[in-house]
Amino acid sequence: MKRILSGAITLAIIGTMTVGLLQWRAVAKQSQDVSCSEARHTLKGVEIRARALAAGMTVEAYAHAEEAEVAKLIRALEGATSPADIDSVMESHSAAIEAEDAAVEAEVDARGDQAFLEQRLKKQRIPVDVKQQLERAAKAVSLTCS
Repeated sequence: MKRILSGAITLAIIGTMTVGLLQWRAVAKQSQDVSCSEARHTLKGVEIRARALAAGMTVEAYAHAEEAEVAKLIRALEGATSPADIDSVMESHSAAIEAEDAAVEAEVDARGDQAFLEQRLKKQRIPVDVKQQLERAAKAVSLTCS
């Protein structure tokens, strides 16, 4: 009788510990998912701020300009009637973005950095503290989401 009672108590303890461990793992996983989501949101915010600074705009002005570009693309896609038209719209949009990037790079390369004229490279419009925030946010995402 004592053996059965001690075996039942042992099984109850093992079962309770197993359930507790499984619940602890579930809570830890949920906590990591929340932390990962917050880190990604923070990284996205810092990236948007850095792109706005690189473009020489405020974050609000950059958001409005980005919304206008998206609305323009959506209107063009809504006007497309066939898959070929959709491909054409997407290719022209892609080419416009690449041309804009090439123009910015050409301007940066041609102008140089002439501090005595108060001219700075566009690449240097992002302050050091924002660059550090960007690096920290990226590191936080890699650590919490791995």
